[in-house]
Amino acid sequence: MKTIEITILTWLSALAGVTAQDLSAAHQGLPLTISLFIESISLPTFRNIQRGGLGLKIGTEFYYRNSPGSQVIQTLTVGYYHHPRVQSGLFVNTTIGYRKYIGGFFTDVFIGGGALLLRPVAHSYVRDESTGNYRKAPATQCNFMPVVKTGVGYRFPNRTLVFARYELFGEMPFRSLILPHQSISIGTQLALPN
Repeated sequence: MKTIEITILTWLSALAGVTAQDLSAAHQGLPLTISLFIESISLPTFRNIQRGGLGLKIGTEFYYRNSPGSQVIQTLTVGYYHHPRVQSGLFVNTTIGYRKYIGGFFTDVFIGGGALLLRPVAHSYVRDESTGNYRKAPATQCNFMPVVKTGVGYRFPNRTLVFARYELFGEMPFRSLILPHQSISIGTQLALPN
């Protein structure tokens, strides 16, 4: 696992160096966002988050308003996480949000949803409503994934961003309700040329 983490961080550092040239807004394509995160199945609390899994997210942003002091943004993200002894999850989600800049520093908030494909480590069971009996659930389960996140970061003059975010997401339905997850991520956004 350490080898994977070191490889990913080396790759991110190399990409940041490649894009460390001054790109004007007119010559930019869609930005590439890459982040690592830790995840925990729990209600919002920082006490138990270290006991969760590790994941990777890759995505992009679309701008509805892109002024120097603020942005209205839609994101599209694909990600994967592995929570030891519990499950692995592959997801695609989209969020809409607002980012406010103060100099190079920024804060942002997003809300959205997506699809979460889960593969539990242990067998899971579902109740048959007509008979009341339990049967083995499929090996993979696709659930709705509501998402709320907020973060802080810094935008460099070459338009590369670094950020940290706190995110709440869920698995729906989970026994007719929602199973809450939380994550903390660190990442970068690279301004790619057209």
